[in-house]
Amino acid sequence: MLSGLILLGLYLNATGSVNKAADIDDTSNIIFEIESGQSASEIGSALKEVGLIRSSYGFVHYLSQNDLAGDLKAGRFSLSPSMTGTEIIELLTNQATGDIVFTIIEGWTISDIDAALTNEGLITAGAFITCTETCDFSMYTFLPETSLEGYLFPDTFFLDADTFETYDFTTRLLDNFEAKTANIDTGDRTLEDVMIVASIIEKEVRTAEDRALVSDIIWRRLDADWTLGMCSTINYITGETEITYEDIQIDSPYNTRIYSGLPPTAIANPGLASIEAAANPQANDYWFFLNAVDTGETIYSVTNEEHESNKEEYL
Repeated sequence: MLSGLILLGLYLNATGSVNKAADIDDTSNIIFEIESGQSASEIGSALKEVGLIRSSYGFVHYLSQNDLAGDLKAGRFSLSPSMTGTEIIELLTNQATGDIVFTIIEGWTISDIDAALTNEGLITAGAFITCTETCDFSMYTFLPETSLEGYLFPDTFFLDADTFETYDFTTRLLDNFEAKTANIDTGDRTLEDVMIVASIIEKEVRTAEDRALVSDIIWRRLDADWTLGMCSTINYITGETEITYEDIQIDSPYNTRIYSGLPPTAIANPGLASIEAAANPQANDYWFFLNAVDTGETIYSVTNEEHESNKEEYL
C-alpha cells in the first residue's frame, strides 16, 4: 500500500510538472531542434537534458493524454526555461500555420526585428522599420503617438514566406501585446511610462528579484528628479553594447546620464516579466546598482560612496 502511494505521488509530481517552468527566472533562449522521425520520448529526454522541462515523463504523459504525440513538428524552435511545459508543447505542435519559425527575443528593438526578418528573406532591409513609422495603427488605442517601440510583444511565430506581409505581421505583434498585457494593472502610472521603464529593466537585469528591485530604484529616481543614469539608454542611441566616454557626452533625450526623466520612448520590446516588474516594484532602500563583470550578479548600494566602491571591485 505504501509503495503504491509513493508511486502515485511520483506520478502526480511528474505529470503536474508540465504546468511549471523549468526555471522561471531564466529567460534565455535555447535553439532546440526536432529531427524528422524522433519519438515523443526522445524529444522529451532531449528537452530535459538541456533544462527546458522538469520531467520527460510528464512531457510524454501530457502528449499521450491529450493525443498530441503525433502533432510534434520537425524543425528548429527558440525555447526558454522560463516557459511552462504546456507552452513549449503548444509551440512544438502548432507549426502548421507556417514554415519559418521566427522568434522575437525579449529586449529586441524594432531595428533588431527588421534585421531578423531581412535575414530570413521575408522583407527587404528597412521595410519593417518603415512600416512601424508610417503604416496606420490608429485602431490600437493603447499606442503612444511617438513609436511602436516597446509594444511589439516578444514571442515565437510560424510564418509563411509566400504570404508574408509586413503590415499584417506588425498587427499580429500588436494584437499579441494587447492580449498578453490585458491583466496588467498600471495603477496611477500611464501605460506608456510603465512600458518605457519595463524596456529599461529588460535591458539592465535578468532575474525576477532584480527586475522588481530595479523597478523601484527607477521609479524613486524619477520621483526625486534624479537622472536615471542607465547605460542601456545610451546603448539605444549608439546601437553598441559597450559605452565610451564620448558616448556619455552625447546630447540626446535618450541619454539618461545627462537628462532627468524617462527617455522619449521605450528602448526595447520587453517580455511579460519585465512589464509586470515595472508595474509592481519591490520597495527597497537602494539607489544604485551595477552588474558584476565576472558573474553578471547585480550589486546594489544605498549611497554613491558605496556605488563607487562597488565599481572599483566589480567592474
